[in-house]
Amino acid sequence: MDYETALDVIADVQGSGVDLGPANPTYPDFPLDEYRLRYARLGTLLEHLGLEALVLTQEEPVKYLSGYNSVIWAVGRWLPTTMIATPDPADAVLIPSAFDVGAVAGTSWISNVDGHQAPEEIPSKVAGHLDRLGIDRSKVAVETGPGSIVMLPYTIARELMGLFPPDATDAAQVMSVLRMQKSPAEVERVRTIVSATVAGYRAGLEGARLGMTEKDVVALVAQGIYANGGTAGTRPLFLNAVAGPDRYPLVDTAASDRVLREGDVMFLDGGAGGDGYMSDIIRLLAFGEITSDQEQYANVAADATRAMVDAARPGTKASELYQAGQDVFAAAGLGDHGGSLSGHGIGLEIWERPLLKVHEDPSEDVALRAGMTLCLEPILAPPDDSGGLAGIFVFEQQVLITPGGNEVLSGALDAELWRVA
Repeated sequence: MDYETALDVIADVQGSGVDLGPANPTYPDFPLDEYRLRYARLGTLLEHLGLEALVLTQEEPVKYLSGYNSVIWAVGRWLPTTMIATPDPADAVLIPSAFDVGAVAGTSWISNVDGHQAPEEIPSKVAGHLDRLGIDRSKVAVETGPGSIVMLPYTIARELMGLFPPDATDAAQVMSVLRMQKSPAEVERVRTIVSATVAGYRAGLEGARLGMTEKDVVALVAQGIYANGGTAGTRPLFLNAVAGPDRYPLVDTAASDRVLREGDVMFLDGGAGGDGYMSDIIRLLAFGEITSDQEQYANVAADATRAMVDAARPGTKASELYQAGQDVFAAAGLGDHGGSLSGHGIGLEIWERPLLKVHEDPSEDVALRAGMTLCLEPILAPPDDSGGLAGIFVFEQQVLITPGGNEVLSGALDAELWRVA
């Protein structure tokens, strides 16, 4: 996939002339003009790629194109949904569980709804609709690559995939092109959940005390997020916290009952969902007196994040943005301790393209464009004198790329070491 060319192809597409058909959902997730725009871009992209359809089974791409919005997605392994996305929206087909056709009718613009009584029916239904529409199966993209998975039981997924050539185009790449740049309506949702997450983090960071546990601090953050705009749905709150030398190597684990002690540097990472869109930020909290090395590492990590923020503007490549943070680590003599990934796109999922790293595949090294929402997180993980980790030092900021540079959506929360005296 040549992402740059594909992004150029859809850059000026307008959706005002798209006819979504007769369905008139009572509670659409977005105004229908949003789906007209998305579908117009999809049709243009499919034509550019020589494709006749996508077959999708995951919540995010199906919801993005169809609007189908239901908490059934949270138990999707039992009640899965498949979508056939065609260039003409009149031909698009949604195959949900018959159990949930009411939610489809209330939220989705798609008129061709073929509910299944059991997931085993899905492959034959997909095959039947493709044949009815005269679609060449060699020109169908399916979910095969990193960032995607066929959300069906193994035997059913195998049968579905058997409908298509082994070298079928990866539908996740196609959807990444559509989703990398957010519409104004999407940006507002991202902005709202980031604001809620900032408020929750502030409650946790300001309320933390020696003698509390990691779980106690996370609970304060969670309460603050939901009190300020986080919403219940299929996008759960996710937070991990580690504090102290015994916990630093477990960097991505959930918060524990470990008591917070003098000298701990607590790593707090995560966010939540708000009307389907995600937040993700990191802050560090020092309990009492920490070592001079830890103070230095925190300062260098903060400088690296600021350098990435300064470099985040249209035209900067993903690898160049990554390198901006690594250059700060190198200048401080810590270049061997930086991570190989320094951020990612974010939207309906926590990780989306582009990934901020050095890419082996040059097509993944896209230039930033206005409307992209990114998380910038240059990670510094230096050793201590005993050979363990001195800590995980990173301050993650969530940003929006604007025509003239960027807006730091999480900027209301200081990206520097917070302290508990």
